[in-house]
Amino acid sequence: MMKEAALLALPEGMELDQIHITETGLVVSVISTHPQSCCPLCSQPSSHIHSHYHRTLKDAACVGRQLQLSLTVRKFFCRNPDCERKVFTERLPDLAKPWARMTTRLREHITSIGLATCGKGGVRLADRLGIETSRNTTLRRIMDVPDDARDRFGTILVDLESHRPIDLLPDRQAETAATWMRDNPEIAVVSRDRASAYASAASEAAPHAVQVADRFHVCKNLAEATQLLLDRCQAEIAAAGKGDEPTQNESGQPTISIEEWRPKEPAHVEKVRLTRRAERKARYEQVMQGRSRGLTAKEIAGQLNMSERTVRTWLAAGTFPEARKRRKKPSSFDPFAPYVLKRWQEGEQNGLVLWREIQKQGYTGSERTVYRHIETLKQASVRASLNLNRLHTFTASTAVWLFGRDKKSLDEVEQEDLATFCQASPTLKRTYDLVQDFMQMVRKREGYRLDAWLERIAASDLTELQSFAAGVEKDKAAVKAGLTWSINNAQVEGQVTKLKLLKRTMYGKAGFPLLRQRVLHAV
Repeated sequence: MMKEAALLALPEGMELDQIHITETGLVVSVISTHPQSCCPLCSQPSSHIHSHYHRTLKDAACVGRQLQLSLTVRKFFCRNPDCERKVFTERLPDLAKPWARMTTRLREHITSIGLATCGKGGVRLADRLGIETSRNTTLRRIMDVPDDARDRFGTILVDLESHRPIDLLPDRQAETAATWMRDNPEIAVVSRDRASAYASAASEAAPHAVQVADRFHVCKNLAEATQLLLDRCQAEIAAAGKGDEPTQNESGQPTISIEEWRPKEPAHVEKVRLTRRAERKARYEQVMQGRSRGLTAKEIAGQLNMSERTVRTWLAAGTFPEARKRRKKPSSFDPFAPYVLKRWQEGEQNGLVLWREIQKQGYTGSERTVYRHIETLKQASVRASLNLNRLHTFTASTAVWLFGRDKKSLDEVEQEDLATFCQASPTLKRTYDLVQDFMQMVRKREGYRLDAWLERIAASDLTELQSFAAGVEKDKAAVKAGLTWSINNAQVEGQVTKLKLLKRTMYGKAGFPLLRQRVLHAV
């Protein structure tokens, strides 16, 4: 048994129990024999066993056959009284990660196969080696490799006047870029992305040069901050469609939804309603007086000739329960309400004109009905219905483009979606105004307005945009130059694309010196 255990290379503290040969491969039963295990929260060791459980892991192939480990591991009591976790599962760091379904050894094999081949090619090679995997699993293993092991970043320097690369640097370190700038003191303008390494290199080695932050990268940073804000406002958007009670607009007028838009209440109806409310309020005060005298709900109900259930409900409420507003009755005006509201907001407030317009569209009601609905608009603000089901189809990463694009470039559906976002959340309305103001500076090169925009952000409560503004403050001179000058990194991005093409055609055949020569002397 010891020879078999050594052959399978099990970690210390793992004991091989049995080996079963099946039609698909080998099943090896393994038992953990560690005398104790450490709690993953407080790291205190424990030897008090709570229970045992079984765990199944795929392992690397053995003699061309698939291998499966059937582990018998334990749960331990955590004896630390200050620890939140009372029972924890045994960790096996040398064998597999928590919740993993394959051993670390098999993960490394699949990663190596994927790096040497590709997704589909790796699956075919793994099958020949007795390893069962899929294209997506192979690609995930590749993407799990740390960046410093998978990618190597460099720096490309482009002459903005000749539109040609003038040098290639092997890394993105500030020292390397600063050394190159010292050797080229004739530099007058440095257009760069938002990387701090390039900013510090230019400040140190070329203090006389004007630094220009690329507008694309600045807008990208703003989009990332707006996306985080959209994520935070999801709860506010969801709550917008649930509240039935009217809110108030900036002028102090009540705000009602278009579904609840109804004609103004006649004076005689209002008088009856207020009389009933006064009677109900007097009855409520009698109930509260009975409670203050120590009477039970049953006794109060008997004295006032009320339902005991009503008395209990009023006592539990703690405040005077207002009567619910009656449900609005369907009206022939309802189908035309959105059109009338839109025309009213556009400035058309003549009831006769509005009646004639909707009459041409099929409205059969009276002119008086239109006038009565318009009377409501003079005393309250009516908001269009929020199509929240439509908003739920957006993710933060897709909705952010509605906020950054010019409104004139949006089609009719996109404009309606944008309006719904702004109506559903006052926070997003303020965010949209600020983002559009910044994008206006970008499009019209109005860098002189940057300071005023930053002051508006500082006065707001939008923490995500304040974080973006803090980054701009640290690089304000370069950002202001980017919002003023026509210089940008567009041609640099094109040269980067060409460099990647050259690099991929040389994959595995040459190093940095040859790549640099091909980039600088490309035909």
